[in-house]
Amino acid sequence: MRVLVAEDNQLNQQLMSLYMKRLGWDFKVVGDGLQAVEACRQESFDLILMDVDMPVLDGIEATRYIRIFNSYIPIIAITAYTDDAIRRETQAAGMNAFLAKPCSRNDIYTTASACMEIKEEKVA
Repeated sequence: MRVLVAEDNQLNQQLMSLYMKRLGWDFKVVGDGLQAVEACRQESFDLILMDVDMPVLDGIEATRYIRIFNSYIPIIAITAYTDDAIRRETQAAGMNAFLAKPCSRNDIYTTASACMEIKEEKVA
């Protein structure tokens, strides 16, 4: 599985990289939403882990842009903001799931697995 990790915090980037390696997933890390959009235009990914609060272009706006040219890739919001308004906003932007920071490797695996099943049903 090829995963795009969009996260601006270096410590969180390192943690996500460790999780990806331990899960055996191929991954690319970018530091802002604009880089995430550009990466999705240039490369193919099976899943996106998208921080919500990033510089240049936040995760919600980045998701809106990605959805213009890719409606099927699962996008999981990962954020420290957990109120209902943020959850609704991520869903309205086109994100498939929501994880609150800090999240574990198991949280990511379980949520990604559920999103991948939904993706396969939509494509079939």
